[in-house]
This record gives sequence, structure tokens and C-alpha cells, in this order.
Amino acid sequence: MKFKRELLIGIFAVAVIGVSWWGIKWLGGQNVFLTSNIYYARYDDVTGLQESSRVNLLGVEVGNVRSIELQDDGVLVEIAVEDRYAHMIPSNSVAEIGSTGLMGGMEIFIIKGDAEDVMPDGGMFEGRMRPDMLASLSDKGTELLEGLNQTVDGVNSLLNDNSENITMLIANLESMSASVDGIINSSADDIETAMDDLSTFTSTLAENTSRIETLLTNIETFSGDLAESDIFTELETTVSSLNGVLASIENGEGSVGMLLNDTQLYDSLTSAGDNLSLLLEDLKANPMRYVHFSLFGSSDEKAARKAEREARRAARRGETVVEEPVEQTVE
Repeated sequence: MKFKRELLIGIFAVAVIGVSWWGIKWLGGQNVFLTSNIYYARYDDVTGLQESSRVNLLGVEVGNVRSIELQDDGVLVEIAVEDRYAHMIPSNSVAEIGSTGLMGGMEIFIIKGDAEDVMPDGGMFEGRMRPDMLASLSDKGTELLEGLNQTVDGVNSLLNDNSENITMLIANLESMSASVDGIINSSADDIETAMDDLSTFTSTLAENTSRIETLLTNIETFSGDLAESDIFTELETTVSSLNGVLASIENGEGSVGMLLNDTQLYDSLTSAGDNLSLLLEDLKANPMRYVHFSLFGSSDEKAARKAEREARRAARRGETVVEEPVEQTVE
């Protein structure tokens, strides 16, 4: 009985020790119930990295740091990754040490490579340091401040170089403002009169709203009657007829078409006009060639009267008189 009691106490003590050991390992980031592959990585500096620091693959925790050992050629870090994730790590993957945030600690991030074979158990990662977020922000802030300083210096230089022009511009603006104020003050009565006229116009417009509505109604009625009438059809018919007449004239049909398209008639009229102009010029230059004056009559007229008397005499005697041609003389 006493022996059984001591056995139970011993079993309980072993269990407590085992649970305590597991708890210590678990708090240290190691799960003794899971098997892991061991990998290594070498760094020049591991500031901030501790044993049991997490190891991430694509943002998922897959293991932890087992040990950190200082050597002559750098720092050797032992990395434990759970077996179920080992097939996801190509042989040319990279282990980067970086921060998880502004207030976070340092962790190892496994950057997957593109090799077809996987990293063997006990393999060596290429160790790199991820750029620090604070350092990056500091560098960006420094660049921003330098850019702002350059901008401020440029603005100051521009202001210094154009100070006189800026002063003249301000003076001109003040003068212009004073001129505008003077114009407004001098035209205040005219502006008030214009506003009164505008008010009167609007009042008159409001008083004659019914007449305007009647006028608009009449216009609408007239437009409706105009749309319903046959005037547009008649206009279209007239225009079509006029187009036909113009086409006939253009084709030389009818009197007007012949007159417009007969080139011989045009040439004859032009020639006649030229001859008439020459005749008038010759008439002005030699009027006696065309007009004759005689107090006693010309010889032709005398011969004609003589022939007429002889014909009468022969008629009384019953004789036939043969008329001789009378030669006409042109004086």
C-alpha cells in the first residue's frame, strides 16, 4: 500500500517535470510534439534577432530560430521549420531578417526561389537583411526635407530677384483698385438709374403677362395653321417647276434657251453692234455723205418727172412708152 503511494507520487513528479519542460520549450517557440527540418543561414549582423524568434513563409509562421552562434566569419543562425512546410521551400530561397512593424521585433522571412528542387534538411539559406522601415522612412523624410529646402530656396531667390517688379505690381493693383472705386462712385447714379429702369421693365413685363401669353398662343396657332396648310406643297411644286425651266434653258430648249446657248446669234449681234458703232462714227465724221440738200431738186428727180409727163402724153395719144432706166447720180 505504501509502495503504491510512492509510485503515484513519482509518476506525478515525472509528469510535472515533463509538462514544465514542454511549457518551457513552447514558451521558447518550440513544439516538442512536432518534427522539424533544420536549416542554417549566415549573417554579418543579427541585431534584434533572438532565439525563438518566428520564421515566416508567405506571411505564415512555419518555424522559429533555434540558436544564434557567433563565429569568426559572421553569425550562424539555426532555423527550424516544420516538416509539413519543408516541400514548399525551393533550394535557392533566401532568409531575410526584418522587422514586423514599427514596434515589432525582428523575424526571419523566407523568400521563395524559383528552383525546382527543395531545400534539403541541414541546407544553408542565403542570409540577407531586409531594409529597416524606420530607416526607409528616415531616408524618405530626409529626401523630402531636402526637396522642400530647395523649393524654399528657389522661391526666396525668385522673390529677391523680382522684388522691384512685385512692388510695382502691388502699386499697380492698388492704383487699379482706386480707379475702379472712383468709376463706381462716379457712376453710382447711372447704376441706380439702370437698376430702376430694369425694375420698371420687369414690372411692365409682369403687368403684360396675359398679353404676352395671348401673343404666344396666336403665334402657336398661326404656326399650326401654317403647318396644316398646303403652302409648303405649293412652294415645293413651284420650286420643282422653276428647276425644270432652268434645266430646259440650260439644255438650250425653247426661245430663251436658244438665245442663251446660240453662239452664232451672239456672234451676229456682236458683229452688228460693231458695224453700227462704225456707221455712227462715220456719220459723225462725214455727215454730207449720207444727207443731201437741193433747192431745185436733183437730176434724178427731174428725169423721173420728165418720164412721168411723157407717159401721160403717150397715154392721151394711146401710145405705149417704154421707160428707160434712169441713172442715179450720187452727190
